[in-house]
Amino acid sequence: MDNLTPEQRSYNMSRVRSSNTSLELRFFKLLKENRIKHTKHPKGIYGKPDCLIGKKTLIFIDSDFWHGWHYPLWESRLPKKCWRDKITGNIARDKKKFRILKKQGYKVVRIWGHSLKNTNNIIAKIRSIWKS
Repeated sequence: MDNLTPEQRSYNMSRVRSSNTSLELRFFKLLKENRIKHTKHPKGIYGKPDCLIGKKTLIFIDSDFWHGWHYPLWESRLPKKCWRDKITGNIARDKKKFRILKKQGYKVVRIWGHSLKNTNNIIAKIRSIWKS
C-alpha cells in the first residue's frame, strides 16, 4: 500500500530524472574510458535515445524497474494497479519505439541497469554491434 498522499507521490515522481540518470552517467563514463565516440541524447530522433554511436547505432539505458526487466516475476508484488499499468505501458511503448527505429534503419541496443555491473560484456557488445 502506498503510504504517501497523492500530492506527495506526485512530487516524488516529478523528481525522477529522465536524462543524465546515474545509470546513464555510469555508461557515458564507460564509453569515455574506452574511447568510444558517442553523442549523448541526440536531438531529432524518435524515442529519445540516450546515446548515438556512429550514424545508426542507438543506445537506450533502461532501469530494471521502470522498463520492466523480468516484470512477470515480480508483478504481483506491486502494491497498486496503477504501478502495474505504468510499467506494462512502458514495456509496450518500448516495443513500439524499437520497432519504428529498426524500420528507420537504426541498430537499437538496450542496456539494462543491472548489466552495467559487467562492463567488459557491455563494451564487447557495443563494439560488435557497432562494427557489424
